[in-house]
Amino acid sequence: MGTHDDITAFLNDLDIKLKKEMPRIRREIKVYEEKLKEGRLTLNPRPSPQFGG
Repeated sequence: MGTHDDITAFLNDLDIKLKKEMPRIRREIKVYEEKLKEGRLTLNPRPSPQFGG
């Protein structure tokens, strides 16, 4: 990596991956906003083991 073509190819690949993930991300944001509106969010979430908790 380092040449202009390599960087361009990397950015194009990243753009494709992001477009592929956007529907899932939008669903997660929608669920978060609905829970926030209903007051069902956990205000003091417990860290999961994968985060060193």
